[in-house]
Amino acid sequence: MTPGIQGSLLFPDRFRRGDDTSTKNISGTAKLYWSPGKDARMTSILQCPVCRKPLFATASGYRCAAMHSFDAARQGYVNLVLAHKKHSKEPGDDPDMVLSRRRFLDLGYYNPISDGINEAIRTVLSGLASPNGRSVLDAGCGEGFYLQRLKEALAHGADPRLPIEYHGVDVSKFAVRQATQRDRTMAWFVASINDLPFLDSSLDIVLNVFSPAHITEFARILKESGSLVFVSPGPKHLNGLREIIYPITREHEAPTITGKAKELFSPATVARITYPLELADNRTIMDLLAMTPYYWNIDRETKGKVAALERLRLDVDVEVRVFKKKSGGGTL
Repeated sequence: MTPGIQGSLLFPDRFRRGDDTSTKNISGTAKLYWSPGKDARMTSILQCPVCRKPLFATASGYRCAAMHSFDAARQGYVNLVLAHKKHSKEPGDDPDMVLSRRRFLDLGYYNPISDGINEAIRTVLSGLASPNGRSVLDAGCGEGFYLQRLKEALAHGADPRLPIEYHGVDVSKFAVRQATQRDRTMAWFVASINDLPFLDSSLDIVLNVFSPAHITEFARILKESGSLVFVSPGPKHLNGLREIIYPITREHEAPTITGKAKELFSPATVARITYPLELADNRTIMDLLAMTPYYWNIDRETKGKVAALERLRLDVDVEVRVFKKKSGGGTL
């Protein structure tokens, strides 16, 4: 369900505006393309990035009571990054990086990671007692692989009386464009992890997969009973590739978020996902490299060694941590 409406908001295939969204004042009355249920209420969990008031759905995007409006791009996402807060012209992953990730993930090599995430979230949801449905945010969603597979997994045996709202946020508009191609019924936003466009205590689950994290923002937007599902490399993740890149390979250390979360979250439960992987063609090997920080941190000679490979055996080693928000843990 799209945020802001207890019912279904139906965006048309093409919006009135151009490719990107803009902020402006609105006059007149906009027609809403939504069909509320019998008990529908105009509610919102979205927050205006300008004035912090709630954002509500309109025919062309979202607007707040102060008349700040954000039009949806024709692809079906809404850009909530303010121009003066951008640190570069096009923040986040560029188109080539996004396409490399999509090609690699669509081959199924990381499906076991996705399955482990889905099981962790299913367990969290089973412990919630919410009469108004549940809400999940993928913070740093990239091109939408994990959120799409989560929705598909949870659809089996789901209670129709407890709908789940799915939201994806990434600072790269190129990534979010790809995400809308996976599923246009979910709510996709271009926004920064450091300034998430959600009201305080509005979400049940925040998912963060191999992405920068902002622990205080996550705690702010989670409900009192909310959980953070944080996915990071395990000690031996991508060994095999790393042994080609580095003369001495050290194990990945525990993520720093573990210490940062102590003030705001209860200690995490940890599940570890490990399995061997063999890549049998050069393009897939290079797509994997482009998904990692190593692509930007190695010299041309080392990159050439990887580019010459036609086969690669490596380890997948991933840790899924589930943190539960402490009572009153909204801010430090």
